[in-house]
Amino acid sequence: MNKEWTLYVRKFAKIESASVKISPLICFVGDNNSGKSYLMSLLWGILALGKEVFPKTSPETKVYKRCENWLKNNLGHKTEITKEVMEWYVLWFNELLNSNKKVLLYKIFNYEIDAEKIEIGDYKRKRNVEIQWIDDGERYSVTDSYLRFPNKENYSKEEILRMNAYICWNILMEGIAAPLYTPIVKGRRMGEPVYLPASRTGFMLTYSQLIENSLQISFGSSIHENSSTLTLPYVDFLQLITKFETKTKIGKKNQKIVNYIETHMTKGNLLVEKDLAPRIQYHPNGMEKELPLYVASSIVTELSPLLLLFKSNINFKTLIIEEPEAHLHPELQQRMAMLVINLINMGIPVWITTHSDTMLQHFNNMIKLKNHENALELMKEYGYSKNDMLSIKDISMYQFVQNENGRTRLEQLNATPYGFSVPTFNDVLEKIVKEVYAFQDD
Repeated sequence: MNKEWTLYVRKFAKIESASVKISPLICFVGDNNSGKSYLMSLLWGILALGKEVFPKTSPETKVYKRCENWLKNNLGHKTEITKEVMEWYVLWFNELLNSNKKVLLYKIFNYEIDAEKIEIGDYKRKRNVEIQWIDDGERYSVTDSYLRFPNKENYSKEEILRMNAYICWNILMEGIAAPLYTPIVKGRRMGEPVYLPASRTGFMLTYSQLIENSLQISFGSSIHENSSTLTLPYVDFLQLITKFETKTKIGKKNQKIVNYIETHMTKGNLLVEKDLAPRIQYHPNGMEKELPLYVASSIVTELSPLLLLFKSNINFKTLIIEEPEAHLHPELQQRMAMLVINLINMGIPVWITTHSDTMLQHFNNMIKLKNHENALELMKEYGYSKNDMLSIKDISMYQFVQNENGRTRLEQLNATPYGFSVPTFNDVLEKIVKEVYAFQDD
């Protein structure tokens, strides 16, 4: 990831306070009903809906005027965006986020939820970015090193606003969310973040009955457009299912993921027949007959959306998974942890909520192995490759802790060269071990 920033939240739902620094791998751990899904849904919502906070007409606020004047002074000139100027754009986004906070939260949760503070801070960038101008072009374009605009003699006030919004959005979201003005293709924006909810097995078994209503829901301007009884991440997941298909040719990186899941986890492949709603069939290894999902193993239904996401060549920037270990035997939980690490090493940020000490132990093992003085020998002995290694700088671990008043706060867990110590798991495991010794016969 070319950038870092921290989302600050205060008095949001049952969360007293939280500070989340975006990383290639984010892990939320903690008790049930502590706020993990709320905060992960908010992160998804900012990536998916944050572009809607930009106004249609030029604001008259001091924060925006500073950005507007800077851009006017640099029209037609190749210019590096300094750290100070980037901070101006972050402040403008926070101003817009604050003024649109109520609408944004209603859209995400389909319910009136309050938040005293939602703000982005501590912005850092690994590589500089500059503004460039092209004489024979009409479209805006972006990479991790430049923002490019068409060069003209005169720009209207609306065009200045449009370029400023493009600069602001890409400073914050390039590489993790869809570009600001990306057209909608087959009902989705290229690069839109994907949210796989904890109840995905139930959705995969009942999607045909649920999709009809969800198809009528869009990310429009009205906060009352979601007529379902679901939050928007769940609606988006249902809409995602309608995009599933069996592609005859997919990219090499996607094929690698598909092969891994079908070989080591589902022990068979999934096929999709397109109709008004896709018809998904499971073909187990060694069997001629295909099975409908509703008679397949819960492992298959649980992993099917992840597998079909890659088989369908759906373009996305960030993958959010609630409880990726659900319905998985400990051996498959370890394989899921391996898959997550491989995804982030492919350049796909993966943000998860989890109750799995097995997955976290595997993350710790790969951190230790990467730093081991005999890493190459151990990798060969245990069958790991460089893509299986986890760098400690690529993971942020957070635990939800309950206060005396019943609200929760988010604590960042510090890493050592040996990985993370996670009290929410370790305390319970220690208690169980004590009981083992106490209850066994002499």
